[in-house]
Amino acid sequence: MEERIRERTTTLTQFTRCVVMLQKLKERLFGKPPLQVEHDFFGKIIFMGGETPSDDDYWECELRVEGVKEPIGVTINAGIEGPTRGYVAFYKNAISNLDNLFDQCWPIFEPDFEQWTQKKFSGNWRDDFELMGIEIPKDADPNNKWAVCYFVDKANHYFTAQFENGRPKYNEIDG
Repeated sequence: MEERIRERTTTLTQFTRCVVMLQKLKERLFGKPPLQVEHDFFGKIIFMGGETPSDDDYWECELRVEGVKEPIGVTINAGIEGPTRGYVAFYKNAISNLDNLFDQCWPIFEPDFEQWTQKKFSGNWRDDFELMGIEIPKDADPNNKWAVCYFVDKANHYFTAQFENGRPKYNEIDG
């Protein structure tokens, strides 16, 4: 009986060592898995940054928004410390009035819309645009760079309003 227990313990130890070696090999080949945490407001957020803090560090998540068919992507320009209440306030304010959010973007979308869709804008953004994502600026300061992304089905492209100093600066078209 004692020998059987010792054999099982040895087998379990060998198995554990094998698993640890495979995990280390996986990290060497593919890098460490991203840091994921549960945020009080944003839910599951994933850190997209390196081991050394950088201005390019950010978090990602997906959230459902009332009045939008699919969850939207949320990019939060924050370091490893994660988003604070200021980021939550910025997000809530931005999506609290989707019509107002679109109205802020329209001045830079307008010149490209007809060219890319070959049609006149109906005046109802929901007929042609689908909100896909929002990027919350560093320190949740609207004067820093941030963005709002929509998919335009008729154009089969994404229109992304890039904001600087609290104003839309340019439209980035991608698809």
